[in-house]
Amino acid sequence: MPQKKLSTRSLLDLVDLFEQSSQSTVDADGQRLYGVPGWVLSGNSTLSDKQLEAWTDCVGYSAFFPAPCREDRVAVEIKEDDDPDRYSYRCPETFRKKYISLATVAVRSVRIHLFLNCVADLLEIPQALRRGIETAAVGNALWNIGKMRVAGLQVDVWLARNLSTSMEGVFQHLQNSTLPDQGVILSTGGKLPAIIHPPRQYRVIPIKDVLVPHVALPHIDTDLIHRILVAAPGEKLDASLPVRFDPYSNTLVIATKSSKPWPIKGAKQIAAVRYLFEQFENGRRWVPAGEILAAVYGSKESGRSRRMQNLFSGNMFWEDYIVNNDDGEYGFNLE
Repeated sequence: MPQKKLSTRSLLDLVDLFEQSSQSTVDADGQRLYGVPGWVLSGNSTLSDKQLEAWTDCVGYSAFFPAPCREDRVAVEIKEDDDPDRYSYRCPETFRKKYISLATVAVRSVRIHLFLNCVADLLEIPQALRRGIETAAVGNALWNIGKMRVAGLQVDVWLARNLSTSMEGVFQHLQNSTLPDQGVILSTGGKLPAIIHPPRQYRVIPIKDVLVPHVALPHIDTDLIHRILVAAPGEKLDASLPVRFDPYSNTLVIATKSSKPWPIKGAKQIAAVRYLFEQFENGRRWVPAGEILAAVYGSKESGRSRRMQNLFSGNMFWEDYIVNNDDGEYGFNLE
């Protein structure tokens, strides 16, 4: 599947591209093209040419190009050239003919079905619960991508784009009493103003806010989605780290493994994980084993574990959550 080749950074760029794909430009015949022109893509995306081919379609060619003019840009009309791989235009400064590539004026639009299923994959929504995923519920702005599991419940997930202009239609649709009272609206745009509240028990969440930071491959923080759902509308939550430690239940949650929280048993193991988490909060990705053990035992010598493996003996899965960087240092396993 093409999404497996995307880095987190590239997926963020694809999210932006999907949001912008509802914008329009005009081709030489006066027809509206919905998508992003090549001159915008070239400077704002980490997506490779191969990835663009896999994730987008060329829906046509713009009739205009923002040509450089002194310290500004001016929209100029472009014309087909004898060379099929390029277009020409008159320079607004010199009036001489200049050339630009076909790719520069090509208008590309994200393949909706691929993008929606990519997000559904990240949310681990089963195929059986994605019925109707490719049919827009509101214009070209809202899709129901299925039901995701959140803290033991199945919650409807919707994906919305360009909410700044489609909000009225989107919110009106979700007021329908035949729909569940609660759900998640993932937005490909930014946050809504604090004074705007979605209908009923729905929560609007920008995808960018729940993509786990600091990891190479994309993961969605379902634990953060759960916290947003149970919080009051508009309530500010702490900035989400990819790791969370609950000091009351002594439970560790790693966003990339949020479906498998680790309830830690034993005072020494709890102390080790708590110390590692405190250092992570302070920006330390790796901590020497000796320092962790010193934090657990202090000056005590008798009964002291000399290695992390001894400290966690009897625990069959601690290495799923804590890893060694081969330099005698330990940190949380974010992959």
